[in-house]
Amino acid sequence: MATKYDSSVNVLGSIPDYSSMIDFICEYSGCAFEGQGSFSFRTHKTFSRFLAAIKTAILQFANETHRQLFLEALSSREFSFQEKLMVLYWQIVYANSLFHRISEEVLMKAIYQGRTTLSAIDVLALLHHIKETEPGEFTWSEATLKICASKYLTILKKLNLADGSIKKQILYPPITSSLFAYFIKMAMTVYPDQKTLDNPMMAFSFYDKASLISKLKRVEYVPLWNMSQVGEEVVIEVKSEERRKKNSIV
Repeated sequence: MATKYDSSVNVLGSIPDYSSMIDFICEYSGCAFEGQGSFSFRTHKTFSRFLAAIKTAILQFANETHRQLFLEALSSREFSFQEKLMVLYWQIVYANSLFHRISEEVLMKAIYQGRTTLSAIDVLALLHHIKETEPGEFTWSEATLKICASKYLTILKKLNLADGSIKKQILYPPITSSLFAYFIKMAMTVYPDQKTLDNPMMAFSFYDKASLISKLKRVEYVPLWNMSQVGEEVVIEVKSEERRKKNSIV
């Protein structure tokens, strides 16, 4: 029987240098030439294991527009390394079911509750719940479940979303205007039929509903999307590149 979850989280948590991984992804996908970071990644002794995890847990796309959006952001000179780490976070959320589940039910839940720390026990509790309530998922041993919980927190640390050794301090990422614009375009691209705040990616915006609506309405984003609100219903229509150019000329 097919399962929803795999062990990619364990492998991604073992990748030592996310800067080199980003360089490699750009080179591997054809949007950058091989550099020193990409070379050091390629020559790592467990490269084949890393590559398999990258293919299954990162390089999964809803469509070609999604693929181009992600790779352009990751190779952009305008995005800082911190911004690229957030692009990577949202991409893993989309591409890997287990990372998505843990992030939504542990990390984002803690953030929206105003908590400041996370521990492996928090993640492990969810993994135990999945194993007990979803037949066929997690035939892993208790030791493997503990490794998965630990590796998830390691990924957060490498993405600059957590810090600390055993109990992790949650780090709130600075969402710049360009990064927020990327997030909205990405969300609307991967789930094109869900243009409201019920879009599955919106749970990972790092904003509560009121703050998210306020952010969407800011004048700087008028050229990028139209937003309409009737009561609690908010609809977002991202403008095409052609339409944005036409409006700028007018």
